[in-house]
Amino acid sequence: MFVLGPILHTVESGVLFAVEHLLFLPMGIGGFLYGCFGQLLGIFGIHHILNFLEISMLAQDGWNYLNPIGTCGNVAQAGAVLAVAIKAASNKTKQVAYPACLSALLGITEPAVFGVNLKFMKPFVMSMIGGGVGGFLASISHLRATGMSITGIPGTLLYLNEQLPLYILVNVVAFGVAFGLTWMFGFNKKMEQ
Repeated sequence: MFVLGPILHTVESGVLFAVEHLLFLPMGIGGFLYGCFGQLLGIFGIHHILNFLEISMLAQDGWNYLNPIGTCGNVAQAGAVLAVAIKAASNKTKQVAYPACLSALLGITEPAVFGVNLKFMKPFVMSMIGGGVGGFLASISHLRATGMSITGIPGTLLYLNEQLPLYILVNVVAFGVAFGLTWMFGFNKKMEQ
C-alpha cells in the first residue's frame, strides 16, 4: 500500500490530466481519441477516476462533455458483441454475447468486453473504432450531458432537452459502425475454435 499507493495515485493524476486536455482538442480529434481509447481505461479499472473530471465540469458550467463520448464507446461494445452473437456458431458464445449486448446498452460493458470482445480481440478493436466515430460526432456537435454516471439507454435521462435526437444519433452511429466492422472484418466462425 505504501509503495503502490503513491505510484498509482501519480498514474491516476496523469490519466485525469491527459483526458481533460484530450477532450477539447479541435475538430473533434479529442472526441475521436477518447471514444477509441477511453474503453481501455475500463479494462484496467481506472475509468472511475474520471468521475472527478465529470464533477469538475458540472461544477464549472453545469455540463458534462465526457459522458456522451464515453457512452459512444459503451454502445459500440454492444454493437460489436451483437455481431459476434449473430455470427457465432457456438451456442456457448451466443449465450454469453446476447445478454452482454443488452448489458452494454444499459451501460455495463464488462460482460461484453471480458466475456466476448477481448476474448476474440478483433471485435474489441472494431468497437474502439465505432466508439471513436461516435465520439467524433459527439465532440463536433458539442453534445453535453446534464449529469453523470449513467450511459447507454438509461443515459437518455441526461439529454431530455433539445439534444436528445443528437444523443440517439451519435449512439446509433457508434453501434452501427462497430456492428458493421465486426460483421465484415472482426469475427468469423474459425475464431471460436
